[in-house]
Amino acid sequence: MEIINAQESHIPEIIDLWLEFSEFHEALGHPWYPLKDGASNGFETYFRKEMIAEKSRVMVALDKDCVVGYIIAMINNMTEVWVRERYGTIDQLSITASYRHQGIGSKMLKEVLNWFKSENLDLIEISIAAKNSIGYSFWKKHGFKDSSHTLYLKR
Repeated sequence: MEIINAQESHIPEIIDLWLEFSEFHEALGHPWYPLKDGASNGFETYFRKEMIAEKSRVMVALDKDCVVGYIIAMINNMTEVWVRERYGTIDQLSITASYRHQGIGSKMLKEVLNWFKSENLDLIEISIAAKNSIGYSFWKKHGFKDSSHTLYLKR
């Protein structure tokens, strides 16, 4: 298994993984995840932007040149009222279902945490769907703690 920076050639496989990621969350009943037509084009635009952004790191996990996971992380600035000026965000971490529970996510996370450390960031934020018990247990296992809860009302 190899963890490398995402390349242009990886984009079609990453889009497939993102669709799998979205379908997984939609099946959990999360209200944000039903996708509209052409959603993959919008994700591709977002993904390409993050690939070249100076304050982002986009990596893939490869098994024999096949993309089996990806991670998107970024550095964010705090508003001027807080002592902490910057923090890291892990926007997405997705591993295809048949490769989960093999340590790939942990390896990708380690790479991103090393990048954050090299940038002198000591606070990392993630958001996960409330019903995503797989993701929640992964993040808790790696020391992440609850900090807030996002509630929604659908009428």
